[in-house]
Amino acid sequence: MTRGGALDPRTETELIARLRRQDVDALGEVFRTHGGAMTTLARSLLRDPDRADDAVENALLRIHAAAPKFRGETGLRSWVLRITANLCRDELRRRRFDGGRPEDLDPLATRGLSVHPTPSWDEALDREKILAQLEAALDRLTDEQREAVLLRDRLGLSYEEAAAAAGVTVDVIRARLFRAREKLRQALGPAGREEERT
Repeated sequence: MTRGGALDPRTETELIARLRRQDVDALGEVFRTHGGAMTTLARSLLRDPDRADDAVENALLRIHAAAPKFRGETGLRSWVLRITANLCRDELRRRRFDGGRPEDLDPLATRGLSVHPTPSWDEALDREKILAQLEAALDRLTDEQREAVLLRDRLGLSYEEAAAAAGVTVDVIRARLFRAREKLRQALGPAGREEERT
């Protein structure tokens, strides 16, 4: 396995061949390799852990069903994340997205973020406050901008992989990221600019 959960090309080619043959163990390997990214993407887009877990399960079923026709041109990781993102978009279209009031949400519990204890209590509280502000700012982005930030910045995909997962061109993903990062900088104020310098 290489950086960010990607498989080396030979292993990925073998896994794709096994998926095409409807090998259930290969599907398990896909989940072991990409399940974390799928879950992060789904939970971040849907903002509901239960619905996100359902979306990941449905994505695995869809992957299994579509595998015989998968050509492998975009790469397995991008394909898997695109299926997950598409299912999340479908879910968002089916229901009116209501993330609730930002102050009612516990971003550390529901978003998969963690704050590691630090020697200074004040520093830990500041870090928690900044993370909560970041999550609230992410909530105010459009779905497309949030997806671009998640794919590129949180999951660490390349521009090409993020574009493939989102089903858009690299130029579109770059434009969405630019607009999203500008909105995040404005929303976070001095805290956002301070984080950029570190």
